[in-house]
Formats: sequence, structure tokens, C-alpha cells
Amino acid sequence: MATLTEKQLDTLMGYQEGPVFSVYMPTHRTHPDNAQDPEIFIKLVEQFEPVKAEYLRDKGIQNVFSRFEALADDYRFWQHTKEGLAVFATRDSFDVYRLHMPVHPLAIVADSAHVKPLLKYLQSSDRYHVLVLSTNTAQLFEGNRYQLDEINLSQKDVPESMIDALDHELRDLHATLAAYHTATGEKWDVAQNHGLKKTDIDNDIEQFFRAVDRGVMARYSIPTRLPLILASLPEHQHLFRRISRNRQLMEEGIKTNATALSKEALKDAAWEVFEPYYNKRINEIISEYRRATTKRMGADQLEEIVKDAFDGKVATLLLEENRIIRGRIVDRDNVFYYTDDTDGSVDDVLDDLAELVLRRGGEVWVIPKDKMPSETGAASINRF
Repeated sequence: MATLTEKQLDTLMGYQEGPVFSVYMPTHRTHPDNAQDPEIFIKLVEQFEPVKAEYLRDKGIQNVFSRFEALADDYRFWQHTKEGLAVFATRDSFDVYRLHMPVHPLAIVADSAHVKPLLKYLQSSDRYHVLVLSTNTAQLFEGNRYQLDEINLSQKDVPESMIDALDHELRDLHATLAAYHTATGEKWDVAQNHGLKKTDIDNDIEQFFRAVDRGVMARYSIPTRLPLILASLPEHQHLFRRISRNRQLMEEGIKTNATALSKEALKDAAWEVFEPYYNKRINEIISEYRRATTKRMGADQLEEIVKDAFDGKVATLLLEENRIIRGRIVDRDNVFYYTDDTDGSVDDVLDDLAELVLRRGGEVWVIPKDKMPSETGAASINRF
């Protein structure tokens, strides 16, 4: 199961030959709450029954429904869910993503994948990484205000301990000393290190920190562009920040022995650091929109935004979270809206608009309703 990144989003947006099935739902991590999740998934998929009947002779589409059924019956899968689930299916693909945030239940079939909920998930407005670092260990977490999950580094190019990062000739010595400390409980100092001087130890720590920095930056920070919060003792904060080349590293950190914190305490400490950044970024975007409207460089009417998007004018698009306007964008001058009695599985104008802006190099932000600066579900900031 792939990690959801902007690269995967590009792949999903490339599904342009319908029908494309998109299913979203909240899920649960523990029993008994997760026992109901397969049933909810089945009910969502049942909304596609008219499409299944329409394509009765299409083996590719019928196979999609077989794969839906197989996923619903996969007991092990439903025992390891997170806060949300997104599934996308075409004749040739079946993509399943566990999400670290809850999403509203939704089943849509259209000519393209429905990706708007993923924009909220992927944008860095309320997600971050936490690097818990000591002189000998490294742990990486991904989280938001609600949840914090450890990332398994064992199969990635990020050393989990100093021994993993050191040159081969020093590894045996460090392993021996570490084993001695574990067996005796005694704290060994430089005099006990069999010729390993303090300068050697400092160099080893720096080498370890550099290896961690390179691995985290290449494997996680660059692909996801999520802010990185450093959680370590003050003296280690100073050293790591001096050698780090990671542009996602935040100025503020968690300055304590984070290895001793529970995951819940670490989550609370991380959000305390991150929340001012989150509020500032959202408020900056909204203020930028308000300034743009005074210069006729912003809009909140859908038809006007659609035209600007086709013309490549839209630099930033703001969309109201969980808002769906049923219909589709036909071309620059035509937006088709479905009537209220239309089947609920139809496409979403706001989703089409998001894809249009992204394909033309714009930025899309999904904003909570209480912060949204317009009533139409969308607002835009133009380049020119």
C-alpha cells in the first residue's frame, strides 16, 4: 500500500477515462468501533449499483466490483486502519490509502478521480513530522492535531541508531560499550572508552545527526514538504540545527528529552509548537485574498473563477472543506450543475476546479467553513 504523496495525487489526477470510482470514509483503529467499518464501506459501494448494471458486459468494470468485495472481506486490512480511508478504482487500477485524518463518507463515480478531500490531507496546513532525536537513537512521526503515528524507519535510508550511521571500524567498539552499559547499568565515561576520546564521541554524534538529516530530508521532507519539528534536548537541538540542510525544519522545537514522553504527550507538545504556525498560515492566505479583492485580483463567483483558471490566472484557490457542488466543468464558458434529484454519486464542480488549478501550476487550500472568506464554496487569488 503506497504512502500518499503529491506524486500519488498526480497519478490519481491522471485517471481521466471514466468511469472512475472514488470512495472515502472515516475508519477506526480499535475494536469494537472498527467492526462496523466494512459494513459502512459496503453500503458506500452499493451506491454504485446503477453503474454496475449499466456496464454489465464490461469485464473491467465488473472486476472493479470484485475487488471492492475482496477489500470488504479482508479481515486483516480492517484490523489495521487509521482515521480515514480513500479508495480509487478504474478498469486498470485499484488504489487504497489509509489516511491519518477522518474524512466524510462519500462515494462518487465520474470521468475523473474525486481528489478534493486529499488536498486537505496533503496540504501542510495541519500536518507535520516530528523527529525525536538523542545521541544514539532517531524516531520519526507523522501527525496532526488529532493523531501521531510513528514511521517505520527500518527499511528506509534513515539510521535508527548511532551504530547504524557510523563507519564500520567504529561500530564494533560502540556496540561493545553499549552492551556493557546495558548489562551493568553503569554510565561509562571517556576514561572507560578504551581510547575513544571525547572528540571522537562528538564526531560520532555529528556523523549520526548528519546521516539522520540526509535520510529524513530525502525520504520524507522533500516528497511531502511537511514541516519538521525537532524534539530533543537543547544541546542536541543546537548541534542538529547547525548541521541540518532540511528547509522544512521549523525554528521552534520540543526542547526536552522526548524519548521519555508518551506518544500522547508528544502529540500535545508537537501541536503546541505547530498551532501558531498553522493559524498564521491560514490567516495569511485569507488576508492575501482580501487584499487581492480590493485590487480586482480575487474572485468568489464560480463561473468567474473557472474562466480565470482556464486562462492560467489563478495562483491560489481556496475551497470550503466538505462542501460539494454537484456538477462538472464542461469548458471555459460552461459549468453544468446537476439538479437536486440527481443520483448522489455524481461529480463535484469544486473538485473539477481544484484539478484545473493544480494542472496550471496553482496552489489549492481546503479551508474550514468557519474560516472561509466566501459563501460560494470557493475563492481565488490571481497572478495577474
